Amino acid sequence: MDTMVGEGVVVATSSSSASPRIATNAWWTVLALAGAHAAVDCCSGIWPVFKTLAQLDIATAGLIATIGSMTGNGLQIAFGVLADRGWRKRLIVTGVAVAGAVTFAPWAVRSYPIMGALVLTTNVGSAAFHPSATGAAANLSRQRVGFMIALFLSGGYLGYSLSQLLFSAVYGSAYALTPVIALLPLAMAAAIAVGLPASERARPQRGVEWRTLRGHIGSLAPLFAVQTLAGAVNVSLVFLLPDLLLSRHAAPWIVGGGGHFALIAGGCLSLLPAGQASDRWSARRMLVFANVTTAVALGLLLLRDSASPLDLLVVTAVGAFNGINNIAAVAEGNRLLPGQASAVSALLMGLPWCVAALGPVVAGVLADPARGGTPAGALGWFMLLMPFGLAAALRVRPRNA
Repeated sequence: MDTMVGEGVVVATSSSSASPRIATNAWWTVLALAGAHAAVDCCSGIWPVFKTLAQLDIATAGLIATIGSMTGNGLQIAFGVLADRGWRKRLIVTGVAVAGAVTFAPWAVRSYPIMGALVLTTNVGSAAFHPSATGAAANLSRQRVGFMIALFLSGGYLGYSLSQLLFSAVYGSAYALTPVIALLPLAMAAAIAVGLPASERARPQRGVEWRTLRGHIGSLAPLFAVQTLAGAVNVSLVFLLPDLLLSRHAAPWIVGGGGHFALIAGGCLSLLPAGQASDRWSARRMLVFANVTTAVALGLLLLRDSASPLDLLVVTAVGAFNGINNIAAVAEGNRLLPGQASAVSALLMGLPWCVAALGPVVAGVLADPARGGTPAGALGWFMLLMPFGLAAALRVRPRNA
């Protein structure tokens, strides 16, 4: 029996084929991080449904979503480097605390600039949190990276899946009370500030070792491409799903968050199986499977012309298959560059999502009825990205290469 130490957490491992045990304090840490992730993403999912409920101009709403997402995700690189240099806990706490800014959007419904600033603030808070917390989760067990990342991400998926249902319920009863939702991230920020062990403050590192990174560029590039293309399809679907379901005369609860819940819950259901599989099988095998099945499920969704409970099942399948990409790519990146977990997470989440954030503004223009567009037609154009995602997945190197 030997031990492994990561960021102050000692994880017992065995020389046998049995899975390594994870220390108790690591379990509590990953659960706290997952809870904070749920609070952050509970706010991150609000804007797409709010723009539908408030009947905002879809093209302008898409532009706001893209500016906020590109800015926030672009900053993930800087935040990831700072996290690896000892700023991890401060970034986690601050990011969670400001994530609820978008809940004030109904108070500023007559001002697109103010709503845009609120969305931007939420995105920057999310950007400060995600690479920092993902790096902390990845470092809890170097032998079970995929599993720990999956546990952490499951909190985000839970919060994100419930975000639109919660917001729609509060907005429908009294729109002025929507800032109450911001108490969730504020409470989690306070809990982490007080309760996260000192061992979870990242020891200062040198940040990104650019020489090492250049040596792995051939391995990282296909992972980056898969994340970017899959992310563009995903954020565009999230942005247009309420409008797609509304155009098919779906029930109000489905338009107001039920469809979104099905999409994100599907991704959540695949997290732990994908995390376990990523610890056993090659990333290439998993990414090829994810891209083929996502394309089939999305095609089935777009071919339908009326709303029914079957739509929710198909949407769930799209979320489940597409969610595999994130786990497989990020876990593989952390294996390639151990010790730079936050920076790698930013490179394979923040930067791809920054590029993918162009999706909502393009989708908004393509779906704009004033230009003769429809939600289904706009998403049909995005399906053209999926063969390129499959090609990138096929270029991922086998783990033993």
